Amino acid sequence: MGKMNIVLKDELEERFRKTVFERKGMKKGNISEALEEAIQHWIETCKPEEKKHGK
Repeated sequence: MGKMNIVLKDELEERFRKTVFERKGMKKGNISEALEEAIQHWIETCKPEEKKHGK
């Protein structure tokens, strides 16, 4: 499994944590799970954009 360290604006981090708590609860691993879902969604929605840029 990969590991990443990221830096976010405080407001974005707070909003993300609050949303994870509201949707998934405070169970250990929920933030990682939500981040995986967000990254996967971002990758899937960016695929058509890659073709426009010739990548």
